[in-house]
Amino acid sequence: MTGFLNVVRRMALSLLGMATLIHFNSASAQTAEAYYVNEIAPIVQITCSNCHYAGGIGPGLKFTGSSSEDHNQFVQYVNDPTPGARANTVLTKIRGGASHGGGAPVPQGSVEYQKFSQYMELLSGDGGSDTAVPGAPTIGSVTAGDGSAVVNFTAPSDDGGAAISSYTATSSPGDRSASCSASPCTVTGLTNGQSYRFSVTATNSVGEGPSSNLSDSVVPVAASVFRVALEEPVSSETHTGVGNLRGWAVSSDGIAKVEIYIDGAYAFDAPYGGNRGDVGGAFPDISGSRQSGFSLAFNYSDLSSGPHRVSAVAYNALGDTKESAADFEVVRFASSFIASADAVNLNQSSCAVSSDEISIVDALVEGALYDLKLKWRRAEQGFEIIEIR
Repeated sequence: MTGFLNVVRRMALSLLGMATLIHFNSASAQTAEAYYVNEIAPIVQITCSNCHYAGGIGPGLKFTGSSSEDHNQFVQYVNDPTPGARANTVLTKIRGGASHGGGAPVPQGSVEYQKFSQYMELLSGDGGSDTAVPGAPTIGSVTAGDGSAVVNFTAPSDDGGAAISSYTATSSPGDRSASCSASPCTVTGLTNGQSYRFSVTATNSVGEGPSSNLSDSVVPVAASVFRVALEEPVSSETHTGVGNLRGWAVSSDGIAKVEIYIDGAYAFDAPYGGNRGDVGGAFPDISGSRQSGFSLAFNYSDLSSGPHRVSAVAYNALGDTKESAADFEVVRFASSFIASADAVNLNQSSCAVSSDEISIVDALVEGALYDLKLKWRRAEQGFEIIEIR
């Protein structure tokens, strides 16, 4: 009788082994997530969820009841820091080892334990999903700048089954790189005058994919400079009498001339080439920047009282133009130029001083009485009449 029972036991174990083998051979064709849904989720709900939930006593893994989310919990836990790094930890804990507070909910040797073992193999083998690195992007146009390049590309048609999180453009030579979330990527730190080609890779949660083909060659160059500044008349201020009309202009291609326009009409060419050490210091790489000033004496009283606009238009050697303008007010006496030496008499006048202003009452100018206000002008380094009443 005993011998018969042993035979029956061996036959049962053999049948169980064959069933288990068939079960796990079919499991190998499934993704880890599908296997979790079909085989592991029921075990977790019965044996693990009582402790491993948000706010529960089970550390590490926190289950929600959603098969997809719970599978992702295992993916993150088991594959940290490398694929399969904690697979043995999971198997040890569920059979009661490694100080598992929940005891041995899945005894070693049980079918459930074997299912967990298969699940850990699936997680360790493919990172917990059927995703892969993305394909190679398609390189597009590259535009060179000043020590930089803008690299355009098209996203790969194959994202590997996971959203692409970033792209990296890399120069050749130099291996200067930059990351971006979408086209284009701007690579900086390049050497002007050096020829470069660029490639682009895509990265998703699995990793970085292969490089695109290299782009056509481009050569970064220093940015072309073309600037003009009208410093006097001072915008939004009041001017009268003879004063300065001045400023500066620089260009990488050289300055050909500076034209002056008054209220939109051409007036004259300004003398150009005055010493401007301050401009030379600001643009040390621009030839001629230290002799970039234009300046002349201008009689603002030739203009009518009221608002006016003066524009300085600089031409570079290529014929390109840049403009700088000032809107200002003019106050004036009846005559545009008071020539007589004794035409102004202040003997009967009174004056008051407030901060940087001087007020004069009953100034006699060419036989007429005026009240005047003068203000210190830093640009002119002197006082200028700003009111005539």
